[in-house]
Formats: sequence, structure tokens, C-alpha cells
Amino acid sequence: MILATAALETKKRRRHSPGGGELFVTRSTLVTIQPGSGSKRPLFCVHAEAGDVSLYYGIARHLAADRPLLGLCAPAADGLDAHRRLERMAKHHVREIKSAQPEGPYLIVGECTGGALAYEIAQQLRAAGQEIALLALVDAFPPGLPRLHSSMPRPLYRILHRSRILGFHAANLVRLGMREKLAYAASKAQRARRALRAKSYRVLGRTAASVSPQLAFREALATYDAAPYAGSMVLFRAARMPLGIHASPDLGWAGLVADLEVETIPGYFTTPISEPGVRVLADRLSAHLGERAGQA
Repeated sequence: MILATAALETKKRRRHSPGGGELFVTRSTLVTIQPGSGSKRPLFCVHAEAGDVSLYYGIARHLAADRPLLGLCAPAADGLDAHRRLERMAKHHVREIKSAQPEGPYLIVGECTGGALAYEIAQQLRAAGQEIALLALVDAFPPGLPRLHSSMPRPLYRILHRSRILGFHAANLVRLGMREKLAYAASKAQRARRALRAKSYRVLGRTAASVSPQLAFREALATYDAAPYAGSMVLFRAARMPLGIHASPDLGWAGLVADLEVETIPGYFTTPISEPGVRVLADRLSAHLGERAGQA
């Protein structure tokens, strides 16, 4: 299968990629994470709240080099106001997907809060008569979940969860060389700045989605009502969940998905997509891509 290249080859600009070298970015929201080769279908990687697809570079490093990976980023700030509902955001990304691959079967993956967006993208493609060969979610809860135990105050939950995440990143830094340490720290600092900016907008009462991709995404997620999905889905979930939340083995998807497969990945919630756990995640994802070789 040869990808349609019009959207990827026109009106390009360059920027430095998290994986090294240059990343070619179109004026659309579709980016090339790994170009691949041959006739394999691309794996479409859906952004989460942060709006970018930098976390998927870790997966790309451990997947076969001939598998194309295309990232779906959040729209630019001046386009956010038109995407304050998840259904409309998904509709935008469906157009982007079809610009690169006009017909299915499609391969889609979404991580954390991006899982709900990937889910809605798959819903819209199926509604249009397209086949979804693989819908894979990573540490993603359905909208409205997870819920805290009544005995867990939300401020304490946030402190405990963020402490565990910081501990994970600190352990990673210890293992890296100096140059890698600096790149790793810079990447995490950039994400922290975006999160802090979104929080400052909320404190200042600036709730318009046009000021922040994070706010636009949160507004869209908060109003999204997920309909049952008649297809199959693979859920990769971390072995260890945050303290104080209700988390069933299927994270709440069993009531929505007709054919659900759950795989547990070693590590703490949201960390399997980063090194060193991403090797396991990529291996499991590769196995599912291999099972669908006839379609993909």
C-alpha cells in the first residue's frame, strides 16, 4: 500500500525532533514520526492533553523500521476554538488520516487522555464504512473515570501520583549519560511549562479554549459521551495504578467495547510509554500489528 503523500509533501517546514535529526511538519496537524518503507500501512498515533506526539518516538525506536508512524497533533492555537468538542476534534483528525491513507483498514493508537480521542476517531471511521484493523489504547480511561475513593482527598492523590512520576523520571536520569540527561530534562521541562501555563489560565479565569491546547482538550473531554464501540480494541495498562482510585482490570472499557483484550505492562501508570518500559510496550504492540499483517 502506497500512502497518499499530498498532505505530507506540501507546505512543509522543519524543526528538531525529540528523536534526533529533523522532523518535517506540515501546516496540517499530521506529522511524520517514522517514514517507514515498503507497503506497510501507517500506525496513526493520537495526541493526548499536551497536544504533541513526542512520547511516541520511544515506541518508534523499538518498532520495525519499515512501519510508518504518523502523529496527529492538536490544532494550532488559532484553530482551537473550533475544536472544543471531542467529536469535532476527531472529525478534523479523520480528514488528516484520510489525506495520508484514503482507505482502511486503519491502525490507531492513543495514550492516556488521548485514548478517548483515538476511540472517537475509530468510531467515526467505522461509521463511514471503514475498517479498523487495530485500535490500541495505552493507560487510557473512558471519559469520567477514574474516580477517587471517598477516603482519598484529591490534593493528597495529586501529591502521591506526582511524587511517583517524579521518582520514575529521577531513576531514568540516573541511568542516562550527561548529554542524554540534558535532552531528557529539557523535554520534561517543556511539558511542565505547558501544564503550568494551562493551570495559570484556569486560575486567571481564562477558560476560552483558544488560549491553550490543554484547556481545549480538557473542555472537549469533559463533555464527551462515549458511545458503545462495536469493533475490537486492545488496552495496554500499567501493572501499578495510582493510589486512591477505583481501577478495574479493564479500566472501565468492558461496558463500552464489544471485543476487548487487556494486556498488563510492567510499570507505573503512564510510564510504560517511556524508557525503559516502552521496549515491552513496543514488543506487545508489534505482536498485535503482526497478527493483523493480512490487513495491515
